[in-house]
Amino acid sequence: MSELIITGWPAILLAFVSSLAITWYYIPKIIKVVCKKHLSDHPGKHKIHKKDTPTLGGIGIFAGFIFGFLIGVNGYMHSVSYFTAAAMILFFIGLKDDLINMNAWKKFFAEITTALIVAVFTDIHFTSFHSLLGITELPAWASYITTVFIIVLIINAVNLIDGIDGLAASVGIIASLFFGTWFFLSGDYGYTIMAAALLGSLIVFLFYNLSNGRMKIFMGDTGSIVIGFTLAVMTIRFNELDAAGRSFYNLGSTPSVSIAVLIVPLFDTLRVIILRLVNHQSVFKADNRHIHHMMLRAGFSHRQTTLYISIFNILLIALALLLDGIGILWLGLVLLVICSFATYIIHRIVKRIEAPKSSDPAVKGA
Repeated sequence: MSELIITGWPAILLAFVSSLAITWYYIPKIIKVVCKKHLSDHPGKHKIHKKDTPTLGGIGIFAGFIFGFLIGVNGYMHSVSYFTAAAMILFFIGLKDDLINMNAWKKFFAEITTALIVAVFTDIHFTSFHSLLGITELPAWASYITTVFIIVLIINAVNLIDGIDGLAASVGIIASLFFGTWFFLSGDYGYTIMAAALLGSLIVFLFYNLSNGRMKIFMGDTGSIVIGFTLAVMTIRFNELDAAGRSFYNLGSTPSVSIAVLIVPLFDTLRVIILRLVNHQSVFKADNRHIHHMMLRAGFSHRQTTLYISIFNILLIALALLLDGIGILWLGLVLLVICSFATYIIHRIVKRIEAPKSSDPAVKGA
């Protein structure tokens, strides 16, 4: 009996639907087990939820994503086993961190190790700088270093924005839609399937994450790390398609466009790291300086914050595509200036709201 291989549109649809179905099936069961075993996330100093909330939603995300990806990608990718192995390592690292708070340096070392697996043993690595600073083709050692740096950066950036309801999932959905569409139009069905599988699992998780009832759940590091890793891999592929001339449309500023796709986690991470270094704090030290924290202090709700940041993300992607011809550095500078200005506006709003509190005599007397 011959082997049944599903390709094209059916494979993409199969990956999306199966990922959605598996995640939908497992998340309620995860919530039930987490509540029964008292594994909920408790309110704390750097946490903004007010009551115990089930976590480990990343288990459902991972189960749906990896099932949908593997069942749909058959025959399209040559490095499936290494990618899956690296994703599984990160999944268990995230799971351990959610359960017993893993040491930050050990987790960082594990992220570097999995990034090296991908960079060295697969075709998922940077080979070109797209003539940035006059650099085109990268030697092997530079390719590995750049790839590992970008993967670890995006993993941690996505992890850091997972601080309010829906934000990390929304960023993942936007990026999956953009990259998936681009891969499909470029005829790269293997990575289209990867994006479709991630999209299906995130849509379901977002539904539960935004719930206000007993079915609410957080993704935890179990989910954010795997999402960040997958988005990093798709970012690399997006850049390499253009470098190899296989993209359906040749961009002039591909690296900056990919930055625009992930501008929310990348800019917020850059900003927070700078603030921590200026204040002589560890870059791994948790705090409430993130943009989403500022927006909550400005009076926005969780859902409003996630919605406005998502709209801002989409607008910057559109702007990046529109201004693609101005060059990598100039486009990157435009994105940086816009994000800095938007952050300044939010900061001013927060200061104006909190100013009366600091000048209140009762507060001073306390």
